[in-house]
Amino acid sequence: MTIKKQIDSGRKVIKLSATFFALVLVLIACKKEETGIGADLQNGNLNVIVQDTFTIKTYSEEIVEMESDETSVGLLGAYNDPVFGKVNCGFVTQIVPENLDPQFTDLGEFNMDSVVLALSYTSINYYANIEDIVVEVYEIDDVLTREDQDYYTSDTPTLIDASNNLVLDAIEGTEIKVDFVANSIVGADTLSPQLRINLDTEVGEGLITDALDGQMGSNFQTTTFKGLYVKVAVGGEAPGTGTVLYFNLEDILSRLTLYYTNGEGEAEEFDFRINTTTARYNKIDYDRTGTVVADALADQTLGEEAFYLQGGSVRGFIEFPHITDFYTNVDGEFEPKIINNAQLILPIQDFQTDPYDPATRIFLGRVEDEKKSVFILDYSFGTAVSGNTVTYDEENKEFRFLMTQEIQAILNGDLENVGYRVYASGFFASSIERIIFNGSNTSLKDRPRLEITYTEY
Repeated sequence: MTIKKQIDSGRKVIKLSATFFALVLVLIACKKEETGIGADLQNGNLNVIVQDTFTIKTYSEEIVEMESDETSVGLLGAYNDPVFGKVNCGFVTQIVPENLDPQFTDLGEFNMDSVVLALSYTSINYYANIEDIVVEVYEIDDVLTREDQDYYTSDTPTLIDASNNLVLDAIEGTEIKVDFVANSIVGADTLSPQLRINLDTEVGEGLITDALDGQMGSNFQTTTFKGLYVKVAVGGEAPGTGTVLYFNLEDILSRLTLYYTNGEGEAEEFDFRINTTTARYNKIDYDRTGTVVADALADQTLGEEAFYLQGGSVRGFIEFPHITDFYTNVDGEFEPKIINNAQLILPIQDFQTDPYDPATRIFLGRVEDEKKSVFILDYSFGTAVSGNTVTYDEENKEFRFLMTQEIQAILNGDLENVGYRVYASGFFASSIERIIFNGSNTSLKDRPRLEITYTEY
C-alpha cells in the first residue's frame, strides 16, 4: 500500500503541533543524499549527457483561506512591502488562570500595581525592519473552541467594546520599544527577552472581582473572560517600513500577570497563561492594491518574468509541460533513457539592502487536487515537513530540489505530469516571509531550470 503525505491548502491533513512548525523554521539543514538511479549502469560504453533546456511554466497562486489556529507562533506587527503590499498581523487567544480557585482578599484590602501582558520571542525574533510598535489590546466576545473549530487568517474577532483599548495610556498611542537582545528585569528576576505590554489596572481589578464572585472556574474562558485580540495600530506606513514580531505563545513567560500589594503591604502576583489548552489563531490582513504581486495573481502569464511566495498567502506554481517528450527522439520514435540525476534549480531575487529576507527553507508538493498536494518522491522518506524541505543557498541565491525519482516516474508513466506547488516550511500561517523567484522567461541572468543528467542506451 502506498502511503501519501498530503498537504491541504498549505497544511497537512493530519494536524501537526504548532510547536513543531515553529521549530521547522529554524532547523539546521542536513544535506540530502542524492539518489543514484541508473548510476550502476554507467560504464565506458554509455554516453552520459546533461540537459537543462526543458520548458518550464511558472506562475503565482493565491491561498484564499489559510487555517491559522493551534500555532504556538503569534505574529504581531505590520509592514509595507513595495512588491507584495501591506501586511498587518495580530493574534487572538484565550487565557487561563493558573489557579481555578484563587484566594483573593476583598478588593478594598489591596492595591493593583500593574497588569502586564508579556510575550516571549521565538528564536526568529522579527521580519522586515526593527521598529518600535504601537500595540492595541481588546477583550473579545467570541467563545473560542480548540478541538473542533477551524480558524483562518481572514477571521475577524468580535470585540466586547471596539473603543476600549486595554493598553495603559493607549489614548496617547505610546510606542513600545522592541528589544529582543536585552533580558527583562522583573522585580528580582532576570528573564529572557520579551515584549511587555502594560494594560490598564482596571483589567486586573475586574478579573479579581470575577474571582471573588466565583467566576474563575473551568468555564472561565467561555463565560467570564473569553480572550484577547492583540494587534498594532497602523497608519500610512511608507513603502519599505514596518516590522512583524514572532512570539512563542506557549512559552511559560508568555502570560498576563496581575501585580498587586495585599493589605499587609506584601507584593503578590497572579498569572493567566497561554498554553496547549487555549484556543488561538493569527489574524492577518493583506492589501496588495496596485502591486506587481496583485497583477501576477490576476494574470498567470506575468509569472514568466517573476513568480512569488509569501507565508500562508501566496505560493509558487511550476509545470513541466513537455517533459514526457524527453523519451521521444527527433523522428518521433520512443527512445527511453536512464535518469542518473534530476535537479530543479530556482533562482531568486535577494538584494543585500532589501529588509525582506527570503524564507530559509521551502518544499515542493505535487498537485493532488485544487487544494491538496503530496510530497514528491525524492523527499517523501521523511515523516514530516522537516524531512521534505531544502535550504536556501545564499551564495548562489537559489534553491535546488532533487527530483530524480519524481521525473523518472513521470517519464515511465507511473505518475501524471500535473505540476508542483512551492510552499514555505512555516505554512501554518506562522510566518510572513516572502520570496521573489525569477520567472521562466525573466529578463535577469538566471532562469529556473530543470537539469537532467541521463545515460543513453
